[in-house]
Amino acid sequence: MQDFFDYPESKSKDEKDRKFVEALARGLEILRAFGQKGGLLGNQDIASITGLPKPTVSRLTYTLTKLGYLTYSPSLEKYQLDSGVLALGSAYTSQLQVRQVAKPYMDAMAKRAQVSVGLATRERLSMIFVSYSRSDDAQSLRVEVGSRLPMATSAIGRGFLAMVTAEEREFFMQHLQKKYSEQEWPAIKADIDASIAEYNEKGYTSAYAAWDRNVNAVAVPLKLRDDKIVCLSCGGPSYMFSKEHLENVLAPQLIHLGRDIMGAGV
Repeated sequence: MQDFFDYPESKSKDEKDRKFVEALARGLEILRAFGQKGGLLGNQDIASITGLPKPTVSRLTYTLTKLGYLTYSPSLEKYQLDSGVLALGSAYTSQLQVRQVAKPYMDAMAKRAQVSVGLATRERLSMIFVSYSRSDDAQSLRVEVGSRLPMATSAIGRGFLAMVTAEEREFFMQHLQKKYSEQEWPAIKADIDASIAEYNEKGYTSAYAAWDRNVNAVAVPLKLRDDKIVCLSCGGPSYMFSKEHLENVLAPQLIHLGRDIMGAGV
């Protein structure tokens, strides 16, 4: 099963063991499996994704179905997410103040610059979009609320890593390294280090043909009053958004957008 972690780890191991409810964690891990793969999953699929024993998966999917978080297709013998999950997601986004504050500013930039603008927060070792504004251009990057990008190779993920403390960054880097091969990691780490230097010098991070060889993007991280870190990002297909255009035109606008949002008191 994937590591259960969230930084910082403020409790001792013994204290965490007493308070940690393994059954609940396993149930939530099953719901996360649908976020990774999407669509319909059988018990064997879920067991393969989570590393949980199939009998345990069967009991938990049955329970989650009874509670309205999953629905079962007898003909396909597979499960999919049900409306109970949507209710949880809606509750989260509705109480995320920065989402409501940022949306008008994001819409304005998307329309003015003809670029897609996203707002994301961390979810484990990914960045998940909580708000998105599209331009009128049909060829702009298509991303939905709930879409994920990899932390290590996306501009928006590198923005998050640039904003956290050095101690926190080391924690995330240790976990990120496990996701890549020994051949891949040195180049990825070098790109992350370069992005951190880029943020310190210019106020934004970038990724060119990194997580997707056809996508270029820049990002600006924001630390909110409650110390939560969110990141703004804009970009799109590399044939439309060159490195020069992103750095000289869009990055300054994105930095200004971030200042407007922070100035609104979030």
